[in-house]
Amino acid sequence: MVSLSPAQVRLKYLGYLVMAVILVLASRLWYLQIVQGSVYEALSLGNRVRVIPVAAPRGKILDRNDIALASNRLAFCVSVVPQDLSNREGTIAWLSGVLGLTPEAIEQKLSTPRRPFEPIRIKADVDPDVVVTIGERRTEFPGVIIEEVPVRNYVLGDIASHIIGYTREIDAEELKTHKGEGYKLGDLIGKVGIEKAFEEYLRGTDGGEQVEVNSLSQPIRVLGSMAPVSGYDVELSIDSKIQIAAEEALEAQLDALSKSEKTSKAQAGVVIAMDPRTGEILAMASKPSYDPNMFVGELSSKDLEFLTSSPSPQPNRAISHTYAPGSTFKVITVLAALEQGKVDLGTRFFCAGRDSASGKACWTVERGRSHGNLNIIGGISESCNIVFYELGRRVGIDDLAKVARRFGLGQSTGIVMFPKDQAGLVPDREWKMKNFKGYDRTWYPIETLDVAIGQGALLVTPLQLANVYSAIAQRGILRRPMIVKTVLDSDGRVVKEFQPTVVSNISMSTQSWGILDEGLQSVVSEGTAQGAFIGFPLRVAGKTGTAQNPQGPSHAWFACYAPLEEPEIVVLVMIEHGSSGAAYAAPVARQVLEEYFGISYEESE
Repeated sequence: MVSLSPAQVRLKYLGYLVMAVILVLASRLWYLQIVQGSVYEALSLGNRVRVIPVAAPRGKILDRNDIALASNRLAFCVSVVPQDLSNREGTIAWLSGVLGLTPEAIEQKLSTPRRPFEPIRIKADVDPDVVVTIGERRTEFPGVIIEEVPVRNYVLGDIASHIIGYTREIDAEELKTHKGEGYKLGDLIGKVGIEKAFEEYLRGTDGGEQVEVNSLSQPIRVLGSMAPVSGYDVELSIDSKIQIAAEEALEAQLDALSKSEKTSKAQAGVVIAMDPRTGEILAMASKPSYDPNMFVGELSSKDLEFLTSSPSPQPNRAISHTYAPGSTFKVITVLAALEQGKVDLGTRFFCAGRDSASGKACWTVERGRSHGNLNIIGGISESCNIVFYELGRRVGIDDLAKVARRFGLGQSTGIVMFPKDQAGLVPDREWKMKNFKGYDRTWYPIETLDVAIGQGALLVTPLQLANVYSAIAQRGILRRPMIVKTVLDSDGRVVKEFQPTVVSNISMSTQSWGILDEGLQSVVSEGTAQGAFIGFPLRVAGKTGTAQNPQGPSHAWFACYAPLEEPEIVVLVMIEHGSSGAAYAAPVARQVLEEYFGISYEESE
């Protein structure tokens, strides 16, 4: 037997060792590839293949002539895939400086529950400079990506902002409300206006892409996709030309009034234009207004300061605020008295400046004069409080309140908007009994006189009052105001259509309507609104109002319809603390009428 040398023995055992190692490695490789191959293949694909959601564009909001008021544009969005962060704390600190967000705000978003490897949007609509900065350092901060997403584009800026509204990220409370509807944190949802009221139609259906990504979470190629489905378009009854004219006229008047010491508090107001034949809103302006584009990205400190300023630009004063209507309410008092037979064309009144029974004054007292002898037409034309005190006394508060409610006051108009319009208040004996205690429950005769001239506890929204004049223009046909005409799919097919709706037919005699028409036309041709309509080529029926309020100078009102013979449009103007409806609200209404009828300034001189 041949004996081996020590060197050969060592070599032999080394060979055995190498063979054993090879056998172990082969066994392990067999186990990983054959036994656990499918598991590790899935894990590999999970790191390499991602499903990226693709946001659906919202439907457009259009005016009645298909002019886009709200559309969409692509914007850069900074997103983060939390599982891909190599240095979470360092990445958050870096993004905080780049995006101008606090680390806490970024961490809060990153901690939001998501599906694995789903990008979390940190900031939308970032500047191109931010995109460049992040792109230059993408290798240092894996997991930070740039996405292109559709965001809202409010084409006319602050024009019609209170009608359109805006969108923001859905919050936790809204997620609960819309549970089961497919929303998740980070999704956009309508907050106010049409954006909110028609969310179910405007919202589209998100799609998605299955993409292969590299180690920096950047897409390499698309493996499959499902296209997003755009939301439906919403066509409004608004005419953008009339809307712009209304907003510009109101803005100019407010600017002029704010520069005078007497009217410096006149910083807010409303203009409404509507078609009395259908109830369609042609314009609804509320000032001050805001540009809803500011809500697309993060609100700056300057934006927040503006939104919380006084008077606030956020409420839609046409439907969300209530006011004493002043003398514009006198149309209700006239109709109640006429229908009860308490007055006719032969009835005479004498204004000496004060009501002999109550001592309450006519507005002329401040000017050192009185109206003298008047009939009902003269009482309307000159807006004589003495006449209307007497009419209120003859009618009584309960019957006066009944007529007011027949014209829709004291209740929602039913307009489809968000927030819902206020109901206002029509006071009477029953209301006082329910809402007051002790001696305060007594209804006093002087309170009836206050309501008869549109003061006291009486409260209306501008939209309610515009609807009253719309019903008068149509001789008692009270319609539901409408601001949306149709909902359309991407091919322009009608998904939902809104039809003009008659709420009630208010029965009044032909004689009553005729007397009121004559009185309101006299207001414009020779009465309190004469100065604002000198040279206007059409016959207009209107009523001025100057409503006292405890917060400062009186609110200015003017409501009208034209042409008198066959009314096509109702215009209502209200200026908070505007001091005089005749001097400051009526001229704004005239400008809206000029736009609607295509009358140039030279033609109306």
